[in-house]
Amino acid sequence: SSHLTIDTSDTPVLVKVTSATSATTRSKSSGIEKTTTKMKSNTVRWAIHGIVTELFHNVVLRTLSRVRTSRLFTSKHLRLEIQNAQRFRQSPKGEIAVVTGATGGIGSQMAHDLAFRGYDVVVAARDAVRGEALVKEIQGVLKVTPIVKESSSESCGEDDLDLLLPTISFVQYHADRPQSALDVASSIKELGSPLTVLINNAGIMGKSKQLTMKVNLIGPAMLTFALLPLMTKAANESKCTTTPTVINVGSSAHLRATESFTLGESGDGDDDRSWINTLPDTADDDLSIYAQSKLALMQFSTLLRHYLPESSDDYPPVRIFDAHPGLVWTPLLRNHIGDAAVGTLTKTGLANLIYKSSTEGAQALVAALDSPPSAVKTEEQVYFVNGRSGGYAASESVSIDASLRLWKYVIAPAVVGVIELPQGWGLDGKGRS
Repeated sequence: SSHLTIDTSDTPVLVKVTSATSATTRSKSSGIEKTTTKMKSNTVRWAIHGIVTELFHNVVLRTLSRVRTSRLFTSKHLRLEIQNAQRFRQSPKGEIAVVTGATGGIGSQMAHDLAFRGYDVVVAARDAVRGEALVKEIQGVLKVTPIVKESSSESCGEDDLDLLLPTISFVQYHADRPQSALDVASSIKELGSPLTVLINNAGIMGKSKQLTMKVNLIGPAMLTFALLPLMTKAANESKCTTTPTVINVGSSAHLRATESFTLGESGDGDDDRSWINTLPDTADDDLSIYAQSKLALMQFSTLLRHYLPESSDDYPPVRIFDAHPGLVWTPLLRNHIGDAAVGTLTKTGLANLIYKSSTEGAQALVAALDSPPSAVKTEEQVYFVNGRSGGYAASESVSIDASLRLWKYVIAPAVVGVIELPQGWGLDGKGRS
């Protein structure tokens, strides 16, 4: 009788447990199905608006442009004039431009371009040997390049600047080390000139998943926060010709990314761990984390546009832009696809057909820098692709809710308490404004 009573009293409990377990299983299964469906949808989005669109631009539109150009310059005499045309540079501005990951590809091209525009260029990169070599290379080219006659000698810095050459310098920068961002800021402060341009170009792909997020997202976030005080100070310099501008270098790969910045299932927000530390420390072979890091960088741009303090009446706001260079034949890409693929693409001529040169890829960044300044703060995203604004960006990249989750689970745990946030920054460590 006693035994039957125990069985009878336990039966409802067993039924409840089984029912709850089934509900949890169904919930997890539903979540996995939704995530899988979202991944497939985003992959299609990336294939259409990313790969196909970029191939059409590189293969079809560039070819047509080259044909038109060759027809225009059929005269041998005119071709020789173009080949022998003298390149000019602008006189020094007395303004600093920082380029991360500047020792190769697009970063190197931008360092050259900015130097020719008269900026004091700071080459920020890991490899000191290559960094110093790039500094000497740029200095050598500048010395034999005349200043354009129309270039103004008025500068933003001291009046006794050497009007012959801008300053080109190297500073070692490790995007995966928080202290490195502070060291870069200290070095730039010592230079004395106003800082008006920051190009967050450094990035990796196919490496450790944790390292990929640290280099591609946390590094730019740390450096931006470290340099913003210098940029806002430069905004108040009446002689500066450049509105302080931050350009985050993106990728169409962000179109295939799916957001999963959560810790556990409770969502109570009491877990101070970074989502990055929950990633397996394995290679990002399918580049899914690379894609996520590029989406996250655009969401960081969204946070900056919304939560940086308003500018005063005395100076314009710091501009925040996203720029995607396109399919570019960079060292980063070549290192990822391997020597065999590089050899095949080069020998067959496909590399030149399919991919842009670093010079062509840099045009998106140049267009962002050259865009007309605004006298008011704007929270709208301006995404530059193929040398112009209006590129196709994922809706998630401008979602405030998604960007706040990124701040709460990924960026804040890595930066809050490590680096001083901008005065008037509109978010706390939990993503509350």
